[in-house]
Amino acid sequence: MIWANSKQLASWVFVAFVCLGMTGCGGCGGDSPSSKLARFDFKRNSGNDEEKPAEAPAKKPAAEEPKPTPPAAKKPAETKPAAPAPAAETKPVEKPTPDPTPQPEPAAEPMAPVTPAATTEVASVTPTETSTTQIPGARDRFAILEGFKLQPVQGDRAHTKARSKAVLHILGQALAQQIADNQTIPAASPTDKSGRQLLSWRVHLLPYLGYTDLYNKFKLDEPWDSPHNIKLSGEKPYAFMTPETPDDRTNFVFMTGPTCAANDRRANPVSSLSPRGLHNSVVVVEVADPAHRVVWTKPDDLAFDPLDPAMAITGWPDSRFLAITGDGVVHEFPVISNDHLNRLFIVSNPISLGEIATSTPQKLGTTNGTNSPVETSMTSTEPGAALSRNDLDPNKLPLPSRVEIDSATLELRRLFQNEARAADQDKKKEEIATKLLQHAEYLKNDPAKQCAALQIAYRFAILAKNPVLLKDAFDKLQETFQVDSFSSDLYTVRFGAENLQKIPAHELPEFREVAKSVLERAEQENNYEAMNELIQIGTRFAASQNDQKVIAELDQLKERIKASRKDYDAIQARFLSLEVPSLDEAGNLMVGKFWCVHRNDWEKGFPFLLRSNDDRFEYLAETELTAPIDPRVQFKIAEGWWEIGISSPPGAERNKFLGRAAQWFKLANANMTDSIEKVTSQQRLQEFTRLTGITDIPDLR
Repeated sequence: MIWANSKQLASWVFVAFVCLGMTGCGGCGGDSPSSKLARFDFKRNSGNDEEKPAEAPAKKPAAEEPKPTPPAAKKPAETKPAAPAPAAETKPVEKPTPDPTPQPEPAAEPMAPVTPAATTEVASVTPTETSTTQIPGARDRFAILEGFKLQPVQGDRAHTKARSKAVLHILGQALAQQIADNQTIPAASPTDKSGRQLLSWRVHLLPYLGYTDLYNKFKLDEPWDSPHNIKLSGEKPYAFMTPETPDDRTNFVFMTGPTCAANDRRANPVSSLSPRGLHNSVVVVEVADPAHRVVWTKPDDLAFDPLDPAMAITGWPDSRFLAITGDGVVHEFPVISNDHLNRLFIVSNPISLGEIATSTPQKLGTTNGTNSPVETSMTSTEPGAALSRNDLDPNKLPLPSRVEIDSATLELRRLFQNEARAADQDKKKEEIATKLLQHAEYLKNDPAKQCAALQIAYRFAILAKNPVLLKDAFDKLQETFQVDSFSSDLYTVRFGAENLQKIPAHELPEFREVAKSVLERAEQENNYEAMNELIQIGTRFAASQNDQKVIAELDQLKERIKASRKDYDAIQARFLSLEVPSLDEAGNLMVGKFWCVHRNDWEKGFPFLLRSNDDRFEYLAETELTAPIDPRVQFKIAEGWWEIGISSPPGAERNKFLGRAAQWFKLANANMTDSIEKVTSQQRLQEFTRLTGITDIPDLR
């Protein structure tokens, strides 16, 4: 009978069904494999599984199955998914029970391209029922990856890129699930207590990809190159396969470093990715340089180098590379410049990935006609870097193209080459920077040359360690062109602090204003790294001037920012939106209080408080939005905020709610005639001053 070996036949049909869905056959309109995979539903109901109908009666209900702990790098020996008993693998298969569910596709058409040898290979490594039902979606990922083996890819990068993107899509889904389960980005190079390198993150991702049987073969408490584990490097899953390169190496690596989303020796908490978030943080990249392909089991990835961020990812014909962000989404990024890549990989830089992805690719390392490479920016503020939305001023000129700037730079270098060669002292470098700033004034009718002159000017200012000239060059760039003023201003403050002795006393107030402006923008963008850096700079400067008052103010600011970051990280960890209220009432209360307490934006916080799980906040927000003019209602609002403030622990929330109450008491007191409420308002205002030391209470806005 044809059903004598039901497992083998069911496996043939299942693989043929997967291939049919990926090749665009069966009336799907001829979609490519990558477009079909992009729509593949990884969360199908396991009850519709057609691979093992005979096992279905013996399977436990989904609700009764305990959810396994995902594999972790710290204690590898304790985190293996439980291996199924041999009887569970073989007994159900031996029963000649016919398949009760007919296959939806005609048998003849999908079976035709599948050879018996190929199906035997796939069936022999199909995960057991226990292993594939432990982690949702693992069975489907496994089926697609094994199906790719039946469709080898040949041709140029255009063909292999589509396959790489499809494989990365599946890899990204598995990685995102692992990150969500652990709330950390796994360590790239986990070690044991003695410091020995164990197995790569790629090995610990195997159960999420459906390769639990292979995962169970590894000895997780041994190094990757132990006599036992090194043999398994030859069993590379297709998830780490380089098309048409059948070896034990892979192109898919973590981008690692202390400023990146992934670290080498320790797992990185998701909360540490603020203000980026998972969706804006690159974790995996596809390297182009064959020398940087690594053995897939080896804990060896790509170390981020801010001086050469394009290392290993350049070399693709279209000057673009593929990457996966922490939410599992596959992106395609152009290689623009070192500045672009630094802003992309350093997670403390606030940036939208769309700004990078839509930029025009350029090839790094191009020459200027003299067999020497064109200079890259010496700062993180090179014009042409990703623009901030606030900097797209329509009254300013868009930046000239890179080709135009390079051509103008070449001409200016010829003009100043003799002086540049003789500039062996800081003073001579300052003179060149000054001449270039003056020269830029005469080039207003030639934006490319003007921009190039200002670029060379600020580079000579850096070489001369002159913050004033640097600031002048950046100011002129900001006045004329649409550049990233936040990064340039931050660099100005940082560079000024490092070379404070070269700033004349009458110029110091201007640098303080720049620092204040950058701090305000950093707070608006939730860029806590920049805020902390600015506070450190300010504290060092105040200490050099022995200004104890400023030091005390900065200490208070540091504590306030620390509390703000704690609440912001909690919001990010729960994937809450700062813009739109959600169905999470407790989360809405968190976000609403964040806007009111830490950003002093009560109108933005009220919509969240209205949908919170606290009746007090809901009532106060609703009443405030009516803008009451009745002093009795104003007094009632003040009492409500006062009660919340008094009941809060000492800190930012307590002071902010008491301050809001004081504003309403002040307004009610001004509008009331003699009454018990007026007397109470005056008493509350006196108590507020005693508790906080604040005598000047601002009016309500």
